[in-house]
Amino acid sequence: MAEVFLMEDSAPLRRVLVEELREAGHNVTAFPDGSEAGDTLFLGAADVLVTDLMMPKVSGLEVIDTVRESYPDLPIIVITGKPVEALKALPVSMVMQKPLTSRDLLDQIDAVAKVA
Repeated sequence: MAEVFLMEDSAPLRRVLVEELREAGHNVTAFPDGSEAGDTLFLGAADVLVTDLMMPKVSGLEVIDTVRESYPDLPIIVITGKPVEALKALPVSMVMQKPLTSRDLLDQIDAVAKVA
């Protein structure tokens, strides 16, 4: 079971992903945007961060930059509607293109989360 922080501005998608991840046994804390990423002490509680790129207030790119400063080893999974090929250089564990299935996201979380 991983402690997953999910940042997604689409409320319907956020609800579905939270429900599916919790049903799979993960603890999930969800946010409508990346504004909470500034609290790096809070992010230290995560085993994996899942973030959208395009969000209001604070974008996923800004979240990634903030997280990498304090938690360079925290696994980050990016979910985006943008073409994945254009984002391969991001300092993240995985980039997944929307639409995506909950099963695909669960598989990636299980692969990157460092949970004993």
